[in-house]
Amino acid sequence: MKKKSYTTFAAIHLGSEKISMQIVEYRSTDRCKIVERCERSVHIGEETFKNKNISFATVNEICDILLGFKILMKECGAEEYSLQATTAVREALNQPSVLDQIYCRTGLKVDVVDLPMEIYTTYIAVRNTLKKEKISTDREGILLMDISSGGLGLVYIKDEKIEYQQDFHVGAIRIKESYERNKRESTHFNRALTEFLSSTFSPISKELGVEKVRYLVLSGTETLLLLKVLGLEPGQDIYRIKAETFHDFFANIQAFNVSQLMQVYSLSENAAELVLPITILYEQLLNLIPAEEIIITSDRFIDGIQLLHIGRKTDEALCKEWERELISLFHCLGSHFHYDKAHACQVESLALAIFDKVAKDYGMGQRERLLLRGTALLHDVGKFVNLRSHSRYSYDLIISSDLLGFSEEDRRIIALASYYSAHLLFETGNKRAPEVPMRLVSIVGKLAAIVRLADALDRSYLQKVKRCQVSIRDKVLTIAVDVPVNFTLEEWTFANKADAFTAVYGLKVQLERIVK
Repeated sequence: MKKKSYTTFAAIHLGSEKISMQIVEYRSTDRCKIVERCERSVHIGEETFKNKNISFATVNEICDILLGFKILMKECGAEEYSLQATTAVREALNQPSVLDQIYCRTGLKVDVVDLPMEIYTTYIAVRNTLKKEKISTDREGILLMDISSGGLGLVYIKDEKIEYQQDFHVGAIRIKESYERNKRESTHFNRALTEFLSSTFSPISKELGVEKVRYLVLSGTETLLLLKVLGLEPGQDIYRIKAETFHDFFANIQAFNVSQLMQVYSLSENAAELVLPITILYEQLLNLIPAEEIIITSDRFIDGIQLLHIGRKTDEALCKEWERELISLFHCLGSHFHYDKAHACQVESLALAIFDKVAKDYGMGQRERLLLRGTALLHDVGKFVNLRSHSRYSYDLIISSDLLGFSEEDRRIIALASYYSAHLLFETGNKRAPEVPMRLVSIVGKLAAIVRLADALDRSYLQKVKRCQVSIRDKVLTIAVDVPVNFTLEEWTFANKADAFTAVYGLKVQLERIVK
């Protein structure tokens, strides 16, 4: 029997309004063919936002749909799948029970993604489309805005680097369900919603007010409604709309009530109730951050699931490109808190030299390497708040920041490793020390121990180390450094920090000078 030259993958999105599946045959990201698409409506979001729970009846409906999808997956020969749930399941108080019922009845494992990862997944698909269309971020920036049922993500890119990123728990259905029907039908609703969104988004203008934004790029399921009321037929990869055209459209539509929207644009009641919140939201953003042109892409969350899966399997160069953008986000956050960039980059470089020597034997891979880079670059951002207790403030700032492309647990690991790079992991009597969950003790300890040593090698913040070589022999890790100036402070600090590394890795540590 001839071996298949392609792999079949099913991407499934358990969303707030529908469950979607896309089955593809792929060899690489460029050689990929969609063989099946299907979706079924299921109103999970309305239940979650109203009642904070998903009913048994809805869980049964979800399972029935997924069982049908599973039959289709088998017929198409799907060898791999990823089933991801977003806002509605994420925020349901009975989430564990829902996931358990789905697994017991269908055998399918659901990954619940948090908001930064949800935004990032769509972002990856949108960025891929923009690059194919040769829409560049050189000199002039692009502001990407992804709106889902329960959340909104903003990413500003300039010169191929992420310069700003923020997530908001403001989404189309969340807005709708936050206001009772009589409030939505009030003549004052549009004004009240405009003021609410204006106050919510005001920090954006402070961060980006001086930036020149060429394009406002919109994505998300709800953008399909905008296409419909603008009279644009779906099916294209991108749509380009002049900002003035949208302002004129908004001026005409803002006085409409739900009944008028239904009649004029042939919308269902549910769709009509979403049009105004979405339109007002976009208008507010354009007023705060004026852009010359609006671009709407057809990319969805499920397209991002597909691209990330295939890219990680087949395209190392693309993964490196994604990683470079994520690293630019660390620098963006560090810059926001006035970090010492030269010191942060030196610690990152030294930490990577150590990591690359120990990683394989101690169960660490590319994901841990990325988390190490985040820890090294952000480990002392707390000095922006307080020099004396900076490690605690570093933890607080990192744990409370949105990090696009990183899960809540990833962010916690970076925050904890940053704190414990300055403290012993199990020191007693420190009431301000953040608690480390048992499942994270190992990874936090490993990353913190490496950054602790790297930081010691730049204790003066003068980047004295010009070259670093790391080797392991007979249970001894040797760090050989090329230092053309006095290195006494770093040598003394390194000697004090070495025991923590030995306690984690079981390796003695010694520091040597490279003799030319």
